[in-house]
Amino acid sequence: MRVLSHDELLRQEAQWLRDIASQTRRYVLAFPDLGDSERRMVQTAVLHAWIRNRYPLNLRFVTNYVATVVTAVGMAAASVTAGVVATLFATGTDGTTGAPWWLFPTATWSAVCLSTLLVTRNDMREIVSVFGALGLRGTIWRVTHPQVAYWFVPGMVLATASVAVVASWLTVETALSIPPGQQLITAAAGLFGVILGLQVNRWIGTVEGLLNRRYQQPHRPRPLDAVLVALTAATAACFQGRARWWDPRNIKVVRDRLAVATQVANETAIVRRRTSITEVAARRQARQFHAALAELIRRHDRAITQVRTAQEYDAITTSLRMGVLALATGDLEALMQHSTAEPSASRAARLVRRTGSSLVLVAFAGVIPLLPGVDSATGGGVRVLLLMTAVLALTPASDSASGSIRSALERTLFTKGTP
Repeated sequence: MRVLSHDELLRQEAQWLRDIASQTRRYVLAFPDLGDSERRMVQTAVLHAWIRNRYPLNLRFVTNYVATVVTAVGMAAASVTAGVVATLFATGTDGTTGAPWWLFPTATWSAVCLSTLLVTRNDMREIVSVFGALGLRGTIWRVTHPQVAYWFVPGMVLATASVAVVASWLTVETALSIPPGQQLITAAAGLFGVILGLQVNRWIGTVEGLLNRRYQQPHRPRPLDAVLVALTAATAACFQGRARWWDPRNIKVVRDRLAVATQVANETAIVRRRTSITEVAARRQARQFHAALAELIRRHDRAITQVRTAQEYDAITTSLRMGVLALATGDLEALMQHSTAEPSASRAARLVRRTGSSLVLVAFAGVIPLLPGVDSATGGGVRVLLLMTAVLALTPASDSASGSIRSALERTLFTKGTP
């Protein structure tokens, strides 16, 4: 989250340009064998690619605010859905429940807000430092001037904290007066909310990335600009870590840079903007090229994990240098001469792989209650348990957290079915 005025935005833009120019000069130090003219050529190519591939700060601010709102709405919808499922699960055979209908959504939402405040604590420290530097007069001036950049971030933090306090108080007060079995369901709903809230930064980052790609000007980045910048950064990190090539921390730094390069190498959004959806052959060819480029970078990532001597480390650094030089000069034939394309998987296949287990669970949730010998109470409980497990399979929660939620639901189901 960001809090800046218009003048501060301009200063940040100027500072950003100075920083990337300085960073580019440090990057080209990884090419000690080049002459001055060749080194200037590489530095100019990387600098221009970096500038073309950048996003203006004002656009990043807007997308950050929109992504925050979209994430809040999405989490609210997920909390309501989880609360409805928990309410159905807590409903007795006579169609009644001992807890008010709003308890479970409130428990989920309070947990979401609390965990969100936990993972955004650095943002809150930044907000406090900004307003502390402004002083009382500057703070009053910002509060009284209706600009989104002045009040959006503090307003969101204040609203989240207020909702967390109120919802937590309502949840605790109400949960103390309901049966133990429904208290367990309330705890499961809260645990689901905690897992959901701990992913808030990932949600915001994902939505922000989608918006940035959507509103990026088509003429600005060339298809391989981001790859050139990321691969140059990985090469510089590899070169700078030569003195400690065996250190796992150095290997991790290089692998992180290579992971970024692999991710941007797989991106074909620019090519998709140039073509229509009916140009299947052109899009397939672009996917194959970018898949081959990403696989070429992955080979270096795998190799850096298996280095046993300094000579092997130097060979990887030299290979990365050659890749950067090929990209800087536009020699794609030299870049790809040792690469082969991966078999390209369709979007439908990737979607099926990602959601296959959840689809199977949903199918069983519809079939099992209809089997002969399964009474309505047990069948309904099993259906809800399978649906909740299907939802958990789609979330990025860890196996231990998902197992805890499923275990709590199973114990509740057993308690509910026991006379």
